[in-house]
Amino acid sequence: MFKKFLSGVLAAAMVAGGASYMNTATADAAAPKPDFYFNMDKANKNVVAVARKGDTTNFTAGNMDTGVMPEAANAKKVKLKYEKGKKGKALHLDRKSSYGAELKKVKVGSGSWTVSFWVKPESALSDAMPIFFTGSKITDPKNTKWISITSHSDWDLGGNPVIWSHSTTNGAKDEFPWYGYNSGEEGLWEKKEAIPTNQWTHITMIVDASDTCEYGAEGDDGYVKALHGWTFVNGKLHGNGTIAHNTMSNSNRFFLGINCWDTPFKGWIDDVKIWKKAIVTSKSIGKKNGLKNAEKVIKSIM
Repeated sequence: MFKKFLSGVLAAAMVAGGASYMNTATADAAAPKPDFYFNMDKANKNVVAVARKGDTTNFTAGNMDTGVMPEAANAKKVKLKYEKGKKGKALHLDRKSSYGAELKKVKVGSGSWTVSFWVKPESALSDAMPIFFTGSKITDPKNTKWISITSHSDWDLGGNPVIWSHSTTNGAKDEFPWYGYNSGEEGLWEKKEAIPTNQWTHITMIVDASDTCEYGAEGDDGYVKALHGWTFVNGKLHGNGTIAHNTMSNSNRFFLGINCWDTPFKGWIDDVKIWKKAIVTSKSIGKKNGLKNAEKVIKSIM
């Protein structure tokens, strides 16, 4: 997907793909109640089955520039399934009777936000396979804005979860940052598979609009200075890096297990929570005992 951007961008990104952080801070005291909560225990009118028109068994529809927007599916052919989950029941996406789901009536504005969920892949995650995907004008290559929690194996520093975002306006200022696992030392990124098959894993992604982060080296192709993203896996910090500008707005659509281009996710997703704020801020992580306290906040929502 969009591999034409990789050649000039990744070399710079390997050196400066994410920000350093300190294991020192007084994090935000406790996580607030989520603004949107989908426990997946049963059918919900705001969790809607979606599919892409024209998809084949190889999951190809449209072209790779525009893609095909997932839309509400024919209830007689495509249904959401709810099976035993991490907590109660979970949404099961099997690529047969259920391809993907859209979360309706979710509006978080254009500033900071947070998403958390449990995920259990039924089969290995493939390149660019979407677990959680949100954006606006997604199929307009000149104005697209999106962010994906995904996986990638063909990047030197890939693995999962990888946070990949894209923003362009009128075809200009094309931003394509990503980040994955950060070992904790500035600029040191490593390949790591943190979401194993047939095992429940908790993912939290926080976008802090009050802080900026650099992707690549200033002056190089693909350089981006934009919002700061943080990823926690099972309550522990996994990585942090750059999120493209304007990837969140009240026009965003929110999808589970599907985007406009790639093979849909196969497996279970449970207990999806979304906040209209960063439940842990970059500033708090930068203070004494901050990372330790931040991880306590994340564990409190698991």
